[in-house]
Formats: sequence, C-alpha cells, structure tokens
Amino acid sequence: MDIQLFQGYGGKVIVAVDYGERKCGVAFGEILPQKSLVIPTKNLKEFIRKLKPDKIIFGLPLSMSGKYTQQTFKTIAVAFKFSKEYETYLCDERLTTKIGERISKKDDAVSAALIFQSFFENSSVCEKVTDPRKKVDLTLEKVTGEVLLYEFPDPSLNIEAREVDVVTKNPVLAYFYSKNGYFVERELREKKYDLIISGKNCEELNKYLKENGRLVCL
Repeated sequence: MDIQLFQGYGGKVIVAVDYGERKCGVAFGEILPQKSLVIPTKNLKEFIRKLKPDKIIFGLPLSMSGKYTQQTFKTIAVAFKFSKEYETYLCDERLTTKIGERISKKDDAVSAALIFQSFFENSSVCEKVTDPRKKVDLTLEKVTGEVLLYEFPDPSLNIEAREVDVVTKNPVLAYFYSKNGYFVERELREKKYDLIISGKNCEELNKYLKENGRLVCL
C-alpha cells in the first residue's frame, strides 16, 4: 500500500466505503472526495488506521425495492465493529451504485465517492451507527397465533408463537435480529396479527390487529 496516499491528511478526514467481501471502493477527503480507489477488503482496517479519519461512511446495500439482504447484514457487521473506534455512519447506497455502474467500469471506487457526496448532500439517507438494543423486562405467555415485533429494541426477547414477524428501519437493530435467526423487514405488510409489540408509533398499528388482537406498547 503506497504510503504517499496518506500524506497531507492530518485534519478531519472522512472515509467512504463501498464494502464488498473481496474488495472495497474507498473515497477519502475532507469536504469533497479527493481520492477514490479500490482496495482488497483484507487491507481495509489498516487503510483506515493510517488515515485516522474523523468519520467513516459505509454504503448500506439494500435491494432496489428497499429490503434487507445478506449483504446488508455483512456490511452492518463490519460497520458496527468500526463504530467502536470511529464515528461511523450507514448511508443508503441504492442510487449511488446505479449511477456508478453507468459512468464507470471501476464502479466500486465511483460508488464510494458518491457515498461520500451523499453524506453531505442528503444526510437524511444516512444513520449514525450506535447500538440500539435495550433490555426490556416483558413476560409473555405462549401465543398461538401471529406476532409482530415493530421497532422493538430487544432482539433477545424470548417469545413463543406460531409466527413472529420483525419490522424495523434501524439497520443495526435489524442486524441483531437477523443474528438471532429472525427474518426482518423494513416496511409493514398488509397483514393482521394476534399480538403486536411496539417500540414506537403505537397509534398507527391498530389497523394491523385481528379482531381480538392485542397491542403492547413500550
């Protein structure tokens, strides 16, 4: 790795990463991306260590329909590790990847530069990586029907039910649910439940209850 790449970056450097299992697109600079390139994933940690960034921005790879994928959770796992040492963000990369593919064959590097730009230009698609989990003391009897956990902050909740759906737009919380074996959605489906346990927006969830369904709000 060329040490000259890191000369002159002693200020508040920002690094954007388009993460892949074998290679990553990276872009770095201060207000604008001054350099973008592709590096082997095995070198990412050392690359970032040498840059000593103020912030790291990871592209969040959702499907084009906005669903979580296995690649989503692989990226979140890496971003979460970096968040223990650096201020780290996840930014929806759907648009940047499409643009990158159109304008360059070297699309990983271009996508990283676009992720960098999106952090400044459209921060609403970005979320700071923190640990959203909160232990909730909730005892439930076995549910014979269908249960929805909506933005519920405790993935360790022990619940017995015929079927449990999880919905959260928090990507890190979704990652921890996925680690516990749950299938996680970002959006509610047109479906009725026997029990809904919610961490927010309770007033909006009544329409998803079955006739004798129960809503538990934190």
